[in-house]
Amino acid sequence: MKIAFTASFFLLLLLCSHIDLRCRIIPNQVIILLLILGLLNSWLYTDLVDSLIGIVVPSLLLLIAKSKWNFNIGAGDIKLLSAIGTWVGWYANLYVLLAGSALALIYVGVVRGLRREKVLSVPFAPFLSAAALFIYVGEVILQLYFLP
Repeated sequence: MKIAFTASFFLLLLLCSHIDLRCRIIPNQVIILLLILGLLNSWLYTDLVDSLIGIVVPSLLLLIAKSKWNFNIGAGDIKLLSAIGTWVGWYANLYVLLAGSALALIYVGVVRGLRREKVLSVPFAPFLSAAALFIYVGEVILQLYFLP
């Protein structure tokens, strides 16, 4: 059953990334499904409280930055980060935000260096998804092989 949850997590993140790349929008239906499955997964296999905190903490930082300093990030990206928080927990979700931002900056640097053009906006979901998958798989490997 855990494999089914993990596969659904991967596929839903892939779907979010694909739609964000093509249409620059992340559908609420996909995010709600990701959120519900993440809460169910954490209720069955991990810590539900950690997942509930994971919904709020990193997303609140982005929401404050968006509202206070006119930070250009879409609401779908903030909701996606909240949904990812149900899967990885609040502490790891901070690393998802950090790693996703670093990947996006690397992408912008490469595109700007190769094409010599200014990058005005970047779909953020693929970078958040890649970071979330990397951190989620890392946590699973740690639990399987290194933690008692």
